Amino acid sequence: MIDKALIFIRDVLNHELKLSLELEDEPVVVSSLINPDGSPAASAENKIVISIINLEHETAVKSRQDYYREGSDTGFGQVRPPVYLNVYLLISANYDSGNYLEANKRLSKVISTFQGHSYYTKQAYPSMQKPLEKLTFELYNLPINELSHIWSGIGAKYVPSVIYKVRMLNLQEDRIDKEIPGITGLSGQTKTKNE
Repeated sequence: MIDKALIFIRDVLNHELKLSLELEDEPVVVSSLINPDGSPAASAENKIVISIINLEHETAVKSRQDYYREGSDTGFGQVRPPVYLNVYLLISANYDSGNYLEANKRLSKVISTFQGHSYYTKQAYPSMQKPLEKLTFELYNLPINELSHIWSGIGAKYVPSVIYKVRMLNLQEDRIDKEIPGITGLSGQTKTKNE
């Protein structure tokens, strides 16, 4: 699910930047800025880079719907409720110093894209892969000292960047933990929730 959200975001930004800035190449990649060995990631050079810096469990939304009807008319399957995640994305303009103004131009376009369209749904964007249904983008401000800690943790030198909180990814395994027989009426038919 997280990978599908990242691919969708990358594709939306690539489309917007290519269209508005008349670019031929794909200016946006999903990557870390630094490889595990400390070397710069080659795929991230002279690109807008989308990286995850944090995942947060969204506790404000609780699902009580942990039962669903099985294929048969005689019972229900119990599954664990979904986990809702907020994803914190660092979107960096990772360009060399000779392209500093272009880097900021492209980062500005990213910001204006999410300012103009902060809410994406499967209905409006059919390219959004299942099980994604909606994504909401919120600009996230950090104090300068916390931002410094993030860049130190990444192990990279600061480049122009912005952080977005993307709400909410719904992760759920469809494994049935327990089968529950349905309640039957006098006719022997299983009662549905609406009956």
